[in-house]
Parts: sequence; structure tokens; C-alpha cells
Amino acid sequence: MPQPGQAPGASRGLDAPEVTADAALAAGLPKEGDLAAESALRLFALAAATGASGRLTVAPEDRAFTLTFRKGVLEHVRTSHPEDDLPGYLVLRGAVRPDQVAEAARVAGAEGDLVGALVMRQLVAGADLVRFIQEHATQLVTRALGVERGGWRWEPGVAPPPSAFQLGSPWVMLGAAVRALDPAAVVRRLGPREQLGASSIAGRVRVEDLRLGPVEARVAGAFDGSRLSEVARLRGADATTVLRVALLLAEVGLLAFGPPRAGAASADPPSPAPAASTAPPPAPPRQPGVAPRTPPPTAPRPPGVAAAPPSPATPVVKAAQPHAAAPRPAPALDERALKALLASYASADHFKVLGVGPDATPAAIKVAYFKLAKAYHPDTVAVQESPAVKRLCADIFSRIGEAWGVLGEDARRAKYVEDLVTGAGVSVDVMGILQAETVFQTGTLMVKARQYEEAAARFAEAMKLNPDEPEYGMWLAWCEFVSSAEKKKVHARAAGAIEAALKKSPRCVAGYLFLGQMAKIVGDLALAEKQLKRGLAVAPEHLELQRELKYLRK
Repeated sequence: MPQPGQAPGASRGLDAPEVTADAALAAGLPKEGDLAAESALRLFALAAATGASGRLTVAPEDRAFTLTFRKGVLEHVRTSHPEDDLPGYLVLRGAVRPDQVAEAARVAGAEGDLVGALVMRQLVAGADLVRFIQEHATQLVTRALGVERGGWRWEPGVAPPPSAFQLGSPWVMLGAAVRALDPAAVVRRLGPREQLGASSIAGRVRVEDLRLGPVEARVAGAFDGSRLSEVARLRGADATTVLRVALLLAEVGLLAFGPPRAGAASADPPSPAPAASTAPPPAPPRQPGVAPRTPPPTAPRPPGVAAAPPSPATPVVKAAQPHAAAPRPAPALDERALKALLASYASADHFKVLGVGPDATPAAIKVAYFKLAKAYHPDTVAVQESPAVKRLCADIFSRIGEAWGVLGEDARRAKYVEDLVTGAGVSVDVMGILQAETVFQTGTLMVKARQYEEAAARFAEAMKLNPDEPEYGMWLAWCEFVSSAEKKKVHARAAGAIEAALKKSPRCVAGYLFLGQMAKIVGDLALAEKQLKRGLAVAPEHLELQRELKYLRK
């Protein structure tokens, strides 16, 4: 029982003991615990798989790692240890000087956005900053997910800073963290599961998303119910890889453990047969994060009909049995109806998701959330339901939790209502700039692969994200010229677009290089030489300009 003046555990909808970590993350409920019971690897995978938005804190004794997600995608990573912070890493990599970091810190303030200040002050190139932030984030994620002792905390609804952007595939990061574990740590984390049968199962995550290597992919297909230790033994030199892949698949919910399948080879001698007994067989061990398999209710009550109270003549007896799943309305289990409901959420505001009006009282909002959360809670879905129904219920539950995370708090609800009335949206921030840089870098790689049409689409997308960056237009004009079948006809237009961009950014060497190459292709060698020399006047040491001019004179 909570003490007087203390918020009850059910203030977010369900009592804390009744909510597993995966249910809490999916529903947008706060949750905390011990890493000895819930591994950091699994918590990270849950946040990604459930499309959660919020902040996960992994706290060993000497520091804390905070990982902030937006709809299941990692967008910001931070550490409390000064030696591991981003500014120090940027200085170490030579991206910025210490005095520039100090200047950006003054602009950002004590709780401000340092990355945003670096970009807005033009103290570091956006493309370089994106690369260094991603490298730094991957290092921190690997270290955070390698923590085995300490506490963890999930805070739903915590938004990343304005300059945050997608740091890459969370599944790739998760795989990298598992590969970074030493063999002893892999065995420790598997624990008793190493001696159980391992079977591949379906889940929210696809095996393809994990980007397994060739050997890992072959290993992933070897889990057929045989004892995991035996599968590893039979693989010989790949035994460690077997255990690593098993751990990775288990943490993302693609591997189930239980008694070894009948007839499977075993590395251990058979145990003597137990004596006959009339007692029922013991229940199989419950796997972490898996709801107990309870029989479905015999008579689900129709929607909107309250349960009948117990008869006064019949005493209520509390049986020592597992907590049975709450009855759910039959129509909610129809896959087509679930898909339609989830699709309707795409354009619905938080009030419509919970089925209340903007003038609803906090109590009415809470009651609406209770009903929906209990109806679509992952632990209430019957075991025999199809994987598609289970995924749909989890996705609906996640969207309901997102709405409750905003409307369940007075301050956030008031701000949300104000935004709905005024039509205010997210103000222009640095996130778009950094996202544009990521898209732009993808386009440049496609140019190197001579995929000009695909690259042009990336550059056009980058221009929409950040129309103030003239270099994107230069690359787009170059791609349109190269991919055209009538280059002489499009030459003037493409060159004009590049010249216009050079007026905004005269030190962008790529523009001069493109102008020179275009003139060379259409046969105007004098113009090509002139354009290349313009570029060398800006960047005398530019090797590609020098090489183009050298070949032009031969």
C-alpha cells in the first residue's frame, strides 16, 4: 500500500507488479528494475520492437547511460561520465576545438542542446557531425548493453533534444553489442537456457532485420528444439557463434526455450526415470517476459456489460492459482477489425484514440485508458491467438499508451490542447538539418555506385528537409545531367542550377568539379579548363580537381 501523500502504483493504469517490462514499454508506463532480472539487451530490444517512445536509463555503479527512443528508433544517447561525453569525443576526433565546444556550451546553456548550438554556429560541418555522432552513439550503446549489474528505468514520453536524429538501425546496434560480449559473458547471460531445447519462433522482428553474417545466418536455422549446448558442441569451431546468435535471437523474441525435443541428441547422460506419481507434472519454467499460459475464460462477457456480482450465499474463495487473463470482447480479436482500428489511429489525435473529447476530465480520461489498456494488454491475449493478432494488439496497446502518456499528465495535456487549438507544430530545429545530411550522404554513395536516378531522389529529399543547403542542388543537377540521354540539351539548365548554388556557397568545390566535368562531356574543353581552374582558385590542394585538369591537357 502506498503511504499517505504518495502516488499509488496504479496511477498509470495497472498495478506495477501486474505489468511486465515489455507490457510497460508497449503501453507507455513507467517501469524500473534490476538488470539481474531484465538484461539491458532485452530492454533495448523491447523498446525497439514495441515502437516505444521514451528514455531508457541503464545505471551501473559508476555512471548512467540514457538512451532516448522515438517510436522505437534510437535518436539520442548520453552518459553521465565526463570522459565519455560527446564534446570530448568530437575534440578527440578533431571535429572541433575545445574553445569551440566552450562557445557552443555557452550558447546552449546548462540544459541546452550542444549539438544544435554547434550546427547553428557553423562550428562543425553537418556531414562530419552526423558521422561522429553515430560513431559515438554506437560505442555508448555497446557499452550500455554490456552492463550486467545495476538498475534500469524506463521513462515514457521523454522526448529527445531538438537536434536528435535517427542513429541507425537499433537491430544492427543490438547485434554489434552482442558480438562485443566475451564468450564468458554470453554463457552467463544464457544461464540455464544453455541446457534447454532451443526452437526458432516468429515474432515482431524479422531475422533479416538483424543483418546476420553468413555463418550467423546458417546458425540461426539450426535451432530445431535440440539442446542448445549440444547444437553448439556439434558446430565445433562455431560453438561460440551458436551461443551468441542464440542469445541475440532470445533477446529479440525469436527463440523459445523448453525441454529438448524427443529423440534429440544430448551431450549429457540420460537421467534415471522418475518414480511413478499421481501428482501433476510441474509446470515448465516461465521464460522472462513471456506471459503465463492461462486458459481462456469460459464465458467472455459482451462489450459494455458489467460482470455480475457474486451471490451473497456463495463465499468468495481466493484460489492459489495463476492470475487469469481478463476477458476481452470477441470482436477485438478479429484480425480485420484490429487492422481497421489500428489504421484509424493513423490520423487520430490522442483524444480520439482514447475515445474522449478534448473537454474530458482527467478522471474520464483515466477511466477510458483503463478500459482500453485492459482490453489490449499483451498479457491478456490468449496463447492460441495467431501471431498477426498478437502483433496487432501490441501495436494498438502501444498507441493507446502513447496517447495516455500525453493526456495522463496535466501539463502535457494542456500543452497538447493548446497546440490542437492553435495548429502549432514542431518549430524548425536542427533535426531536419542532420536528417538531411544523412540522406545526402546516402545519395553520394549511390553516385559512386553510378546509381544516378536513385541518388537524384535522395538529393531531392535532402533539399526538402533542408532547402537552405545549396550543395544538395549541385549534386542533384549533376545526377540529372549524367542520367540524361541528351546531355547537350540539359547542359545549360544543369550548369545554371549549379552556378546559382555557387553564388550561395562559393567555396563548395563539388560545384566547380561538376561544371568542369559537364563541359568536358559536351566537348567544350576550354570551358572545362576554366571551371576547373575556378575550383583550384578556391581549393588549390584539391586532388580531384588537379587530376581532372591534368587529364584535360593531355
